[in-house]
Amino acid sequence: MSEQAVLMDGHPPVKGACPAVLDRAFHYGDGLFETIPVIHGKPLFWDAHLQRLQSGADILHMTAPHPEQWQDDLQQLQKKMAGCERYVLKLVLSRGPGWGYGIPQHRSPSRALFASDWPLRSVDHWQPGIHTDICSVPLLTGAPYLQAKTLNRLNQIMARAALPPVYAEGILLDQQGFLREGIMSNLFWVSAGRVYTPSLDNGGIAGIQRQVILNCLQEWGTPAVMGDYPAEVLDDADEIFFSNSLIGIWPVKQFQERSLPGDRGAISARILAWQAELGLGYC
Repeated sequence: MSEQAVLMDGHPPVKGACPAVLDRAFHYGDGLFETIPVIHGKPLFWDAHLQRLQSGADILHMTAPHPEQWQDDLQQLQKKMAGCERYVLKLVLSRGPGWGYGIPQHRSPSRALFASDWPLRSVDHWQPGIHTDICSVPLLTGAPYLQAKTLNRLNQIMARAALPPVYAEGILLDQQGFLREGIMSNLFWVSAGRVYTPSLDNGGIAGIQRQVILNCLQEWGTPAVMGDYPAEVLDDADEIFFSNSLIGIWPVKQFQERSLPGDRGAISARILAWQAELGLGYC
């Protein structure tokens, strides 16, 4: 297809844009992504993100680039971002060009890196914390590809659209009514000195920050439990917080009509202090 046969917003695409609109990522969301915070020139938990990307590629029967290729791309991009204290790095892996739902054979995947400004959010998200509620849109589960961080985020987009703006984040249940995750994060709660987080064996994204927190809890000697839990367990929770790679954690000050300690919770406060040393949170 020539560039003359493509219109974007009523105009022929700018030079170099045409290949992108022919890519399967554009047409089908057939690909994966990772979002990584870069603090003082260092991408946090870089290896863990690449490992998750590889795991997702295995699930989708895609060939992932060698880590050295991503590393070379990163070094080139960092030269352009020199002097930027904090920014967001996004890795995108597409299956590449091709039409139809059948997986193209003998096609090379395409990769892209993007750097963007650090998102500006109110300090209230961390201190004293956010308000949250259960989303009316359930999280689709039950297939291995739903555990991969694919480019298809319509489930999360529709969940966010249905959640009132007063809530900075929402809690997703699966079709059976079990707790799974936040719209853009993983979910934790504390009860009687134990930290709980939903199992993601049947769906949901195993966040890099989620695993980092679980590792820290183990080092601290704080019991952590994973399992399938109904939403009602949150009615008795002592603390609730969300985590992802960019926010670190957001402690919850209010769940529905119930007040919670937010950043004053013992576990939340300790995690917030530790993550501030990494450069996450409000600065």
